[in-house]
Amino acid sequence: MPSPLTTQQEMHIRVLQQLAHSGLLEDCGPPILLPGKQPGTRDEVTCSGRMTVEGQTFWLRVRLPWEFPLCLPIVSVERKESETVLPHFINDDEVCFASDVGLLDRRRPEAILHESLERVRTLLRDMLRGDRGGEFLREISAYWSAISRGRCIDCTVTADNRPRFISALYRGTELQAVADAADTYARSLPDRKAEGLTAKKALYLPLAPGDDNPSFLPEELTTPEGLRKYARRMPDGLQDALARLLHRFDVSEHLVVLGLKRPQGERAVVGVHLKRLEHGHPLLRDRTGAQVEPIALMRRDPDYLIPRGGAERGLRERRVLIAGCGSVGGYIALALARAGVGGLTLVDPDRFQPENTFRHVCGMRWLFEPKVTGLKEEIESGIPFVSVQSMDGRLEKLLQDEPDTVRDHDLVIAALGQPTLELHLNEWAWSNAEHPPALFTWLEPYGLGGHALLTHVRGQDAMNRGCLECIYDRDLGNRAAFADPGGTYTRDVLGCGSRFMPFADLDAQRTAELATRLALRALRREAHEAPLLSWKGDARQFQQGGFTVTPRYEQEQGKLEATWLDYRRDDCPICAPGPTP
Repeated sequence: MPSPLTTQQEMHIRVLQQLAHSGLLEDCGPPILLPGKQPGTRDEVTCSGRMTVEGQTFWLRVRLPWEFPLCLPIVSVERKESETVLPHFINDDEVCFASDVGLLDRRRPEAILHESLERVRTLLRDMLRGDRGGEFLREISAYWSAISRGRCIDCTVTADNRPRFISALYRGTELQAVADAADTYARSLPDRKAEGLTAKKALYLPLAPGDDNPSFLPEELTTPEGLRKYARRMPDGLQDALARLLHRFDVSEHLVVLGLKRPQGERAVVGVHLKRLEHGHPLLRDRTGAQVEPIALMRRDPDYLIPRGGAERGLRERRVLIAGCGSVGGYIALALARAGVGGLTLVDPDRFQPENTFRHVCGMRWLFEPKVTGLKEEIESGIPFVSVQSMDGRLEKLLQDEPDTVRDHDLVIAALGQPTLELHLNEWAWSNAEHPPALFTWLEPYGLGGHALLTHVRGQDAMNRGCLECIYDRDLGNRAAFADPGGTYTRDVLGCGSRFMPFADLDAQRTAELATRLALRALRREAHEAPLLSWKGDARQFQQGGFTVTPRYEQEQGKLEATWLDYRRDDCPICAPGPTP
């Protein structure tokens, strides 16, 4: 005796019964219950019917997964009148109609199904009318993955517009990766090592098979004739360059990475392994008997990974020195690396201690190691292609002994928590117009707030005035502070030598975000002032300790963030003279 239907199955059957009366499908059959396609999956309710689009008939099957209406229905083409191959099909027959669907009105399952089938109709119509070759190229990576039957290797090849030699990397006889060079591939790995790999000569070939060619099919590139056809469409200069490269191959097989131009203009990359080349190269000669084996590529190159992760390719050449790798500096370093900054120099003489655990990005993984060493390893093991230099020492000694090292950066960030050293760096920055901008950032106690000041910013004719010295009055009181400069806010729990500033990890993160956003403006050359930015927290814990906030905190009452440009002093001994470049 069959099991009784669940409430969900009854609802699915009702939805498909209504579909039969909607007119969206002709000859719509009755709903039937089918076992799930994969082991362990629940039963599905399904029906089939015809849809006529642009005079062509498609026999469709509609499946409602158990999760529907929390997910979309699955629509597949069982057969069609025309032999025309259409794009936007996955798993051979499922119609990919929902790449841009977000929120579903789960309380209206009939409406979800209706709109899904309307999208299928629109997609089929557009594919019959439009540039099918361009659509295949738009989704070429997905198609190639299916064509290659799951064989996939890593790829760090730069997809540009010129044919050239690249490196196929083998571990023993097994092909593992293809790269511009072995060291480039190593920089994409967590341990930054490509040991034990053997490099063999391979080829990068940029093609544009979709240019003025709506009939392009991905399968063409799996044959010697198809590869030769599109290579011969390259401009004459590139064909000549390709011929010179091919004449330097003297092997019976080699890998080729195809950089395929997509309709958006950028290139996708797919791989082919050319074999049986003893009787000539198929890109040079007809009927060589060569074989083509498609290989899918897992892209790990920076031109793909950086923008895909929301970072900026334009920052890859920027170098930033961060002095102070504690709570705030650690988060800044990690954030800049994730933003796409290509080079970081970390300067700090301290070592990780157990008490750093709960408010440092590295946690307790690098206890008793230099902070710069642990932070470097943490960044390089998690973020590819960023280069981190660690300098276990003091900033003032670096400024004295190796000033050119500091000068060779695009930005210097101080998160030292030591105003005396930060004022020293401020003076150094302003001592020469060729020195890079400097950014200073610091925390208030007890979550009261945080600040970031950018200085030594080049204006149209000179450096824009405003520097760290400006915010201190003649009694060395910090005019930007939210906590009364006359108070003592450090605490100790172990006696002499153990004093620390009380703040939480979230306070460090928020200050680091404020500083990082300002740093990115400077690195993009978008900062044209010398702003002092602040965020303000809740003062209750601070005041419950018997402490007093400053008039500036009170003036900013109700505001979560503030920008202060009027801190500049006309009598500042550092920036008031206005040194010219």
